[in-house]
Amino acid sequence: MAIRLLRRSQIVDSQWNGFISQSSQRIVYAYTWYLDVVSPNWAALVAEEAGNWTAVMPLPLRRKFGFEVIQQPLFCQLLGVFGNESADFLRQLPLFFRYVSTYTGRFSAAMLAPTHYQTARCQTHTLKLNRPYETIREGYSRDRCANLKIAQKAGWQQHESEDIQPIVDLFKQNHSPQIEGGVSENAYLLLGNLVAALRKKNAVHLRYASKDGKIEAGALFVIYDQRIIYLFNAASALGREKNARTWLIDNILREYAPQDVVFDFESPEVSSIAAFYESFGAEAQPYWQFRYNQLPFPLRQWQAWRLKKRGFKSET
Repeated sequence: MAIRLLRRSQIVDSQWNGFISQSSQRIVYAYTWYLDVVSPNWAALVAEEAGNWTAVMPLPLRRKFGFEVIQQPLFCQLLGVFGNESADFLRQLPLFFRYVSTYTGRFSAAMLAPTHYQTARCQTHTLKLNRPYETIREGYSRDRCANLKIAQKAGWQQHESEDIQPIVDLFKQNHSPQIEGGVSENAYLLLGNLVAALRKKNAVHLRYASKDGKIEAGALFVIYDQRIIYLFNAASALGREKNARTWLIDNILREYAPQDVVFDFESPEVSSIAAFYESFGAEAQPYWQFRYNQLPFPLRQWQAWRLKKRGFKSET
């Protein structure tokens, strides 16, 4: 099995997207049109046998310290290997790139065996919708049922929109002040570009909850390849008090049940948020994050110092 590096300019969209769509690991983050927005200079490792692709691994790239480095982009929770999981990508990756800031994907333990990787187990939460809504609803926790009743009594009005500015404004006013270091304006520009790309694929629902004519919460759902991803959300103080996001999520679960669709909460590594998603009856689904640093010694030491300040263990 030969493994080679392909640059974006060498990748034919139809070939790549066809391969991803036929893989058991398919997910919207891995298609060319999605990667082109979140990581325009991405590349890929490709495994071949007899001239045919057997596996691919997309690599989101940025330039730092004068080097190309791999770094997981915003709005792209996980990537990984697509196709034959026996492809020896991780052992050969350091031959092509000296620094992985972060990379997240679905890997087997055997694939992560190389000792030079620093790894962490992560998880998202998913809920299968291939059952009647009433059955899904029975899986809600007692607190989630109570909060849904509060939301239903609040008299929320739902509407769909193509305008992301209200949800961005809600996030800026109610969530970004609690994020250490704040949120770059570039992140909101990226979100706008991504929503535009998703709309071309008819792969997005942007739902708002309003009361007395004022938007108090919003939820952005990506729908592609029989998967609904809860990509972005925000709520005002009133929206949180009256459980508007619970109501918006419940509405879309009701709308898509009982179809062969998985709802992906795209859980962050925050226990309180994970508990909220679990209260809908969602199950934890593991994936892995890894990093390594083979930069020249001075840069390696400086980067280790920066990571330590941010709460990461030093890399070797």
